[in-house]
Amino acid sequence: MTMFSILPADEQKTAQLLQREGLTQPAMALVLTVGGEERGYVLLSLQRDIAEILCLRSQNEELEEWLVRAALNAAANRNAITAVCKDPIVFPLLKRLGFAANGEGYEVFIPEFFMRPCRGD
Repeated sequence: MTMFSILPADEQKTAQLLQREGLTQPAMALVLTVGGEERGYVLLSLQRDIAEILCLRSQNEELEEWLVRAALNAAANRNAITAVCKDPIVFPLLKRLGFAANGEGYEVFIPEFFMRPCRGD
């Protein structure tokens, strides 16, 4: 597999991604790069101990699991214990990763998520 990195975006890049997605709420962005080229990102908002994946975009479907894992790790580092997502585009991936359906989308208890192995396929 090609080496990649997922790093937090600076304020300017985060604002650019929020604008691209038509979002206005405060959020953090994590950007995935391969060989210095942007290949995807995830936008995440944090409210108390709940992290919400606002959107997940990637040019490579295989890397999307890593974006979710990076987002949940960043959220856990900021004391979030639950992650939710209401973006239907992401639902199939979240279901495969063990998120549970709730009334509005999918959710997961973050500590439990990290006790499971990576998918590895």
